[in-house]
Amino acid sequence: MPLVKVNLLKGRSADEKDSIAAAIQAALVGTLEVPDADRYLLFNEYDGESFRHTSGYLGMTYTDQLLIIEITFLEGRDDEVKKSLLAEINGNLVTAGVVRSDDVFVLVTEIGRANVSFGRGLAQRAPTS
Repeated sequence: MPLVKVNLLKGRSADEKDSIAAAIQAALVGTLEVPDADRYLLFNEYDGESFRHTSGYLGMTYTDQLLIIEITFLEGRDDEVKKSLLAEINGNLVTAGVVRSDDVFVLVTEIGRANVSFGRGLAQRAPTS
C-alpha cells in the first residue's frame, strides 16, 4: 500500500514524471514485493518561492532538480529492506536520467495496518479477530 509523494520544483515534463514514477514503482515492486497494481503516487509541484532547500548537506550538493520523496507504507519491514529500497530508488532514478544521485531525498514513514482504508471504510490490511 505504499503511498508515494514526490515533491519537486515546477517545470518537469510529463515524460520526466512518467520516468520518475516508473523508477520509484519498480523499486517498490522489486524491494518491498508489492504488486505492481498497488500504485499510489502523487506529484506535488512548487514554484521556486515555495520549494526551498539548502544547497548541500552531509556531503551532498543539491540542485533545482532535487526530488523530495515521501513514502508511507505498512509497518513491519526490517531496516535492511528499507536501506535496499532507498538504494534502489536512487539507482533507478539516476539510471532513468531524471536526476543526479545527490538530488534524491527520501523519507519513509511506517504506519499500523489499521491506519489505512483502500475504500468502503474498511481497514483491509488490519488483522481480523
